[in-house]
Amino acid sequence: MAESALLQVRGLGHSFGAVKVLSNVNLEVPHGGLVGLIGPNGSGKTTLFNLISGYIHPLAGEVRFDGRCMAGVPVEGRSRGGLVRTFQTPRVFESMTVLENIMAGCAKTEGAGMLAEMLALPDARRARRQMQEAASEVCARFELWPLRNAPTKTLPAGQRRVLEIARAVVGKPRLLMLDEPSSGLNDDEVRTLEHWIGQLRDDGIAILLVSHDMELMGSVDTAHLLYNGELLVSGDMASLQNDSRVRDVYLGA
Repeated sequence: MAESALLQVRGLGHSFGAVKVLSNVNLEVPHGGLVGLIGPNGSGKTTLFNLISGYIHPLAGEVRFDGRCMAGVPVEGRSRGGLVRTFQTPRVFESMTVLENIMAGCAKTEGAGMLAEMLALPDARRARRQMQEAASEVCARFELWPLRNAPTKTLPAGQRRVLEIARAVVGKPRLLMLDEPSSGLNDDEVRTLEHWIGQLRDDGIAILLVSHDMELMGSVDTAHLLYNGELLVSGDMASLQNDSRVRDVYLGA
């Protein structure tokens, strides 16, 4: 693997009890690259995301981010370093407004507690102003400004997904891991999502994308098929779609 890659996954393996979930997984995401991960349900994709982002720790292999081994680095530490993920079901703060949700991304934390803690500091007024300015800019960019004061619980699925990405982007990630971002979206919402992924790539943000939407996956540089916990095939999407192994175990053709 190239030492210059932003994300390096080397020999990653994991089991839950006697059940082997991942075995000797190797992949990388270059700086500014867009890499896709496909595979049937139960193939280990979410476990791989959890290992990379620090929610669980591998039993074998290692994750390196910008040349640094992530062993022992917690979720928050990885996030502060620029490794940020979203979830298959958007995690938004229901009791907060759209703008407040984006402001929470400035804290680079999984909960709103850090935001409240920051705003309780002696210089809270200045900190709040800086976060509000950054959040307002991102809110407008992602075309959520008209909804900035709306309760998050009122948003439909597509806008929740865009909000989650906006909250991640305000923290200035270097790598954004998107876990099934098109799940539950209609065709128009998927096309909007595709637009924003392209914009993030233009900004130089590296992306690791998991999706069952083959059209959405069409823009990736490299795709990997994960099957029964192992990377079975890697290449561009055209070569994967023409590979008999991919058709047999995933596309059903």
